[in-house]
Order: sequence, then structure tokens, then C-alpha cells
Amino acid sequence: AIYGLSKMGSQAPTSKVDQAILLDGARFVREIGETKVTVVTFSDMQCPSCKAAHELNKDVFSLPGVKSVMRQFPLPANIHKYALVSAKAVEAARVMGKGWEMMDLLFSKQEEWSVASKPEEKFGEYAKSLGLDDKKYLENLNSKEVAGFVAVDSSLASRLQLAGTPTIFVNGEQVGAPFLKDKVNEILGVKK
Repeated sequence: AIYGLSKMGSQAPTSKVDQAILLDGARFVREIGETKVTVVTFSDMQCPSCKAAHELNKDVFSLPGVKSVMRQFPLPANIHKYALVSAKAVEAARVMGKGWEMMDLLFSKQEEWSVASKPEEKFGEYAKSLGLDDKKYLENLNSKEVAGFVAVDSSLASRLQLAGTPTIFVNGEQVGAPFLKDKVNEILGVKK
């Protein structure tokens, strides 16, 4: 968490990645109007820094002209015990049409499910609260298909040698979470 927070606060040299690489295989995509800015976020649902970045920048993802792409980057279990299963939880909901809503829920209830002995039970409750069939949801959560989706994103993060979460790209340029709004507004031509 300390590394993630320090990463969020620094405006270190940015890296540039071909946007086609960032978007290849992306399934977690939301576009509002004609895309002028593409924001790709690599996130870990159990990461407190990811939660903070999500809350800080939530309104950016609903701006006209912004394409929001979320990629799963669950950190190793010795860092975040439930990173992998929570990534699957979000993907399982996405398959059923409620991925963004589940992501919001997991971040807002991070302290609750992160200490549960069986977070899958919590995820099933959350799915039901979103109007999803909890039995079908739990089947998806444990499916090879959903595990494969998470693996695609994790593999991309590894190939890009991402150092931690959250890692955010705006039109292919890496941007620290505290600077995301300003960067997006600059590209969109929005005055402060």
C-alpha cells in the first residue's frame, strides 16, 4: 500500500505505451459519446491505493468523450490475499452485465470482504444486491472462462512490466492518479 500511495503522489517520468497494445483483448470498456480520451487503468480490487484512485477519479469515467478501460492486475497473494478472487468477482459480474457496478461495490466495501474468511460468500451477496442470479454468478466466478479473462489482463501487465497498482494510461501515456483529472480535462479542452 505504501508503494502504491507513493506512486500515486509522484509525477515521475512517464512511460508511453502503444494504445493498441493497451486495448488488445480489453473487455471492460465503457464509452460515452465520440472518444477523444482513452483512460486505461490496471487495478487490483483489494489495493487501498486503487480504491483511493477510483474514488478520486470516479467522475472522469462518466465524462462525454472518455473511453474508460479497466484491466485486472491482481497483485500476488502475499501482498493482497484476495486479489485474484476479487478480480474474478468483478469479471464474473461483467460477464452478466454488471461489471462496473460490482467494481464500485468491491471498492466501497473493500474493508468488509478483505477480512472475510470466505470472500466469495460476500461477492455472492453483492451480486444478488445488483439483481444478479447469485447461483449463476458464483458459477461464473469459478469458471475457467473468467479465470482466463483475468489471466489475459495479468499477462499484459507483466509484459508491460508494470511496477504496481494502480497504473493509469491516458491515450497511452502513463499518468499518476492525482493528475488524471487535469490530464483528461486538458485533452478535452475543459477549463478549470
